[in-house]
Amino acid sequence: MIKHKQTSEDDDLGPPDRPKISGMSLLAAMAVFLVFLVLLALLPGQFGQVAGVVRNELDIPAMVNFGAAGAPPAPALAPGATGAAVPVAMPGLIPFSPTKPQPFGGRVTQVASLGADVGWGQMHIWVNEGSALREISLAPLWYLQQVGCGNLENARVNGAGFQFDPSRPNAELYAKYVIVDGQKCLLRDDEGLALWGNPTR
Repeated sequence: MIKHKQTSEDDDLGPPDRPKISGMSLLAAMAVFLVFLVLLALLPGQFGQVAGVVRNELDIPAMVNFGAAGAPPAPALAPGATGAAVPVAMPGLIPFSPTKPQPFGGRVTQVASLGADVGWGQMHIWVNEGSALREISLAPLWYLQQVGCGNLENARVNGAGFQFDPSRPNAELYAKYVIVDGQKCLLRDDEGLALWGNPTR
C-alpha cells in the first residue's frame, strides 16, 4: 500500500476568517445610538414650545390632544351668542363688497370692437338712454353670435351691467346680460367674470 506524504497543502484550512469588530467601532455606534435617544427625548418638548409660541402670537386655540380623554372641555358660549363666524379685521386689507348691477336701456347708436389689437377684442356699444350716451362693454363678437345677440346695429337693447370704476360717474358698464330683440344673453356671472372664458359656467 502506497502512503501519501502529507504536505502543507493538505492541512485543514478550517473556517474562513470573519471580520473582527474593533472596540472603537462598537463604541462609536453606541455613542451615535445614545445621541439619537437623547435627541428623541428632547424633540417633543421643542415641538411643544414652538406650538406654544405660534398659539400665543396668533391667538389660535390649542388643538393638542384633540379628542383625547384628557383634553380640556370646549369653552361655553356666552348667553345669547349664536356661535356664528365673526369677521376678522386684518390691517391693510379692504373688505370686498360686490358691486350691484346697474340697469341700462335704449337704442344702440354706435358699435365698435375694442382691444382686438392686444388679443382680447370685445364689442362695445353706445346706448342712447335719452339724456346721455352710455358705453357698454359686451363680449367678443364670436360669443355674442354664439348666444344669439350678434345683431347690434341700431337695435333696441336693455340689460344690466357692473360699473367697476366708481370714481368716474359715466364710466362704461360691463354687461352682466343684454337683451337684443327679445333674446336675453348672459355675458358675466354675479362677480363680473366673463362667461366666455370658462365654458363650464
